[in-house]
Amino acid sequence: MSSDLTQWLAAGNEAHLNGDDEGAEAAYRRALDEGEEDAAYYLGDLLVQLNRAEEAEPLLRGVIAAGDTDGHIPLGNALWDLERHAEAETEYRAAAAVGQTAAHLNLGMMFREQERFEEAAVELRFAGAEDPEAIVELAILLIEDLEDCEEEAEALLREAIERGEEDGAIVLGSLLVEQEREDDAEEVLRAAVERGSVAAMIDLANLLSEYEEGDEEAEQLYRTALEHGDLDAENNLGVLLRDLGRTDEARELLKRAADRGDELAAENLAKLDEEN
Repeated sequence: MSSDLTQWLAAGNEAHLNGDDEGAEAAYRRALDEGEEDAAYYLGDLLVQLNRAEEAEPLLRGVIAAGDTDGHIPLGNALWDLERHAEAETEYRAAAAVGQTAAHLNLGMMFREQERFEEAAVELRFAGAEDPEAIVELAILLIEDLEDCEEEAEALLREAIERGEEDGAIVLGSLLVEQEREDDAEEVLRAAVERGSVAAMIDLANLLSEYEEGDEEAEQLYRTALEHGDLDAENNLGVLLRDLGRTDEARELLKRAADRGDELAAENLAKLDEEN
């Protein structure tokens, strides 16, 4: 695949980055009509992301037939979405054979979904050499699907954090809380917050809200997360305020979240109305 974007491909990429997938699709189709190189790849990959795998498949098969091996991974993704797992595996392995490490991550994720846990672990370990996201996924597999692997999982998560993977702190914090190592969890989450993780703000606030004197800081963390655009904090803050007896404030937050489609907030709002 070429690294130089032509007119309509560049327009499509800009639209996609700005969240305008309809505009991106239109631009990629114009690129295809104009004969711009790689147009079929970009359009096919976008259609997979838009859950339109059946439309993407022929485009991506054409990319591969033309000699572009970059088409293997998005075609594998399309086939996985279509639950044609054996064909998806073939495409991922073809990508891996030409050095595309991301294929190992996708294989690991698909194998885990199929409960092929040992095979999944092999692929995720391979991918983890280059991609810290794969290390986090491997750690989750070790925690949830294999027995007596929590010590290794913790070590992997700490490695992922050192390599800059934000989700490593979130998963490690959860693991430490499950092990009743709340002080260790707090340390991990505070460090992640200092690095700018909004997700860690919410998890740290969840943890602090369980402490007798943690409510004030928890409230501030939820509000900061909301200011950064994480709307999940709205329900959590509403629940905290409800538990503190600040029902009017709680109701306002929970209603706003429920009106936005947050099902958990709707449940909590109904519970609040029943109690008051």
